[in-house]
Amino acid sequence: MRDLPRTLEKLRELPPFEFENWAVIALGGIPNKTQVGDMGIDGRIFPVSALDNRRKPKADELQLEDRWYPIQVKQKDKAGRPDIDSFEAMMAREECSKGLFVSFDYTGDALSEISRCFKQTQRVIVPLTVREILHEQIAHKLA
Repeated sequence: MRDLPRTLEKLRELPPFEFENWAVIALGGIPNKTQVGDMGIDGRIFPVSALDNRRKPKADELQLEDRWYPIQVKQKDKAGRPDIDSFEAMMAREECSKGLFVSFDYTGDALSEISRCFKQTQRVIVPLTVREILHEQIAHKLA
């Protein structure tokens, strides 16, 4: 990530779409080409394990990776429950079992909603902070 911001202060100054791209790329994901109308998905990450577990495409389908995790990025100090609720709805719509959410921090209600979501739906939302990404402290959360 050469020439990219390496401090919280510099990241706060980035325009929103550049901040989204920074976060997605820092996680090893692929940013969306369109920033408006992205339906709550700022990027996608394709886990290595998906390569061995691909389903066979039908005759009329393109052979695309069908297992991916959505990434949602919020350039705010504390993502709240409404942000998590919207992400949950997108995960349900896209039938995703796991998703990554990036923010500077989270409210207690947001973290409670993440726990509730897992208990009720078995969907995993991984809350990552910008500080964790900057200091490369995310491996244990992505395992």
